Amino acid sequence: MPPKRKLSTFDPPSDTNLTLFLKHTIHTILLLVPPTQTFPQILTLLLSTLQERYPDGLSPLPSPGNPAARSTTTLSSTTTTLTERKIPLPESVKNIALAVPVDVHDLKAGWTELQLGLGDTPESVGVKEGGVLAFRFLREGEEEEEGEFEVAWPSYEIYDEGDEDADERTLAGGEEEEL
Repeated sequence: MPPKRKLSTFDPPSDTNLTLFLKHTIHTILLLVPPTQTFPQILTLLLSTLQERYPDGLSPLPSPGNPAARSTTTLSSTTTTLTERKIPLPESVKNIALAVPVDVHDLKAGWTELQLGLGDTPESVGVKEGGVLAFRFLREGEEEEEGEFEVAWPSYEIYDEGDEDADERTLAGGEEEEL
């Protein structure tokens, strides 16, 4: 009897793959990767996912002090449009920095930037299944340690559950800022 044909070309995820949550501002990208896949390969996958899903760039954190988040209104004789300024995507994975949480049990405590080599993998830097990483884009001429990792965390207050800290967000150093 001939072997059965495989009905699907999709291979189900193996038990050894890791689910990584990569966060930037209000965005969360989930990637399923082998624990031995290198970070340059993971960053390439991240960048291609971002280019496919967000070709115009990512939304910044809403903040009165953040000029990138301000919207502009364009009026014409037939329409009025509201456009949001976006954070442009980098051209190369060399312009993406990654960080791990300072405390994996308190993700609002801040981020520690990873100094990655070509052969570093999630397994080699201690990232486990369901690991959360923050990412940011390096600007031209910016050193890796100069910027901060901005990550917004969802809260129940969006649904009017009554917490007074609903309008706060946490930046890389754990400081809280009113919106």
